[in-house]
Amino acid sequence: MKRLVLICAVLAAFSASLFAHDFDSPVFSPVTAEVLGQGGSFTAVAHGYNALFTNPAGFARKGGSFTLLSASVTPYFVPSDGDLDNLGELVGDKPEDGISLLSDLITGNGIGGNVSTGIGIVGKGLGLGLVGGFDFYGRGDYAMATEIDASYTWAAIAGYAVPIEIGFSTLYIGGDLRYMLRAEAQDVAIVDFFDAANGDEDVSFPVYYGSGLAVDAGIIAELGPFNLGVSVRDIGGTKMDYSLDDSGDFSAILTFDDSGASSVDGDTFTIPMTIAYGLSYHPNFGSLAWLLDPTFHMEYRNTYYQESDPSGWTKVHAGTEVKVLRFLKLRGGINQGYFTAGFGMKLLFLDVNLAYFTREMGNYAGSRPNEGFSVEAAIRF
Repeated sequence: MKRLVLICAVLAAFSASLFAHDFDSPVFSPVTAEVLGQGGSFTAVAHGYNALFTNPAGFARKGGSFTLLSASVTPYFVPSDGDLDNLGELVGDKPEDGISLLSDLITGNGIGGNVSTGIGIVGKGLGLGLVGGFDFYGRGDYAMATEIDASYTWAAIAGYAVPIEIGFSTLYIGGDLRYMLRAEAQDVAIVDFFDAANGDEDVSFPVYYGSGLAVDAGIIAELGPFNLGVSVRDIGGTKMDYSLDDSGDFSAILTFDDSGASSVDGDTFTIPMTIAYGLSYHPNFGSLAWLLDPTFHMEYRNTYYQESDPSGWTKVHAGTEVKVLRFLKLRGGINQGYFTAGFGMKLLFLDVNLAYFTREMGNYAGSRPNEGFSVEAAIRF
């Protein structure tokens, strides 16, 4: 089971954020192809399943859904034919051989990914969801010296939003509570990480286990064809109550087995607060909307890290979605200065979404780009 999870992670997998600082836990932000394909922008147009992770005001907007099951795989790399041949070495008896063969990928783009799954009910003001995901990423100047950050999170989300009619406009106000269970490991040597994933009991590294309760809030104002949105997530910063286990048991990460863990003294682990401001424009094509129905939007999103503040351009996201014949969706955008593209198709209850993206892992646009793609398949009504 451990090896199956890791193979999925390496070959087609993995979101959430890279740990920016020693005592910042990663922001809970499941990777979804619908949002990634639109440059990561969603605050002003939040609706349906993805409103659970972006803006709770969207719980009361049109476009609600019942997601019986959503499964996403997001590799944080786009492998070449040679990379595909070498990836299997990472989960073999000698992962250092695979690391050596993938040296250019690891030191250039980085290697990692996200696997997430969830269920959710969003609509008529109600937002309920249970979502889990495993995320890892690493990049270094030298392949064998690269360090991996990994986290595994389950979140139960419950929220409510109300619409308020004000003249010719509608104001949506919403909020939610998000209870999280998390296991995470930071700065793990890449060889140790894959050795532990392969079941090597001689490998040891610290794993933190804990829980936290987050509060999110949001507003969306519909003003004719324009939307204005504001979302505040992890209000005040979400404190994580952690215990520490030095065993490095990879299976324990995936099962939250903290039987060997001890309390953590002195260190504070916090998921930093994020505020996003969004604007969207939805032109009215009238009788032609069934054929072509575009929406354009953008947002400025700032995460309040404890030790540093990335440049402004890394906080800008913009995107568009064009519905074609009502069941096809073409997407594009700009994510932190990089182009993104995506595609979606809804046939009865089957919803399929794909996206290609690049994200910035450094503090300045262009300093540490990380390329990847995401695929989601969902049973959604």
